[in-house]
Amino acid sequence: MDDASVSAPGPAALDLFSASALCLSPPPGKMAGIFGEGACTLALQALASPLLAGEAVVAVDGGNRFDPYAISRTASALGGDARAALSRIHLSRAFTCHQLERLLSERLAPELARRRSRLALVLGLHELFRDADVPYKEACALFRKSVSALKKIAESGVRVVLTGRPTAGDRACFFLHLARDARPLLLLRREDDGWSGTLRLDDRRSPILLRPGA
Repeated sequence: MDDASVSAPGPAALDLFSASALCLSPPPGKMAGIFGEGACTLALQALASPLLAGEAVVAVDGGNRFDPYAISRTASALGGDARAALSRIHLSRAFTCHQLERLLSERLAPELARRRSRLALVLGLHELFRDADVPYKEACALFRKSVSALKKIAESGVRVVLTGRPTAGDRACFFLHLARDARPLLLLRREDDGWSGTLRLDDRRSPILLRPGA
């Protein structure tokens, strides 16, 4: 789970909530990204609306970030049936980068087809590839296969949304690769007076700054 949460619907959270909702609809063939402290919670909150509208969602959790209460609380706040919303999301978990690669390369596309879902959420994709017990070269190969599988799914018309915490150190390249390619891209920061963010919709426009209390 995230170690932070973003409340909705407060004034500052509403701006971020709206920005995260934009990230649920990336352009065809693109993958959207929501990254930073509280990003997974915010992404799950944003899912409440499409789930309440009857849309099926397939989620893959690679960082132990899935929090059903983030969805149910938001669904209730929106005046909807939280239980019905949660019933429309199918979750698979991975605890190693090998498991995650197999989920994304072999099981995600068939599961999306089986559930007639056009929305996939992947939590903590890059985080499992930091495992020091996995040689760097092997981790890179698994990461490339995972991203390639997701790109094919995105190109098929499925909206693919990635979320998690930024990472540093000698394997920060995995996060940087995702952040470089993701559009829209929402980066969250914790401020003294709440959360702020930067939203980049595409490469041709300047980022939109979302400030606490704005």
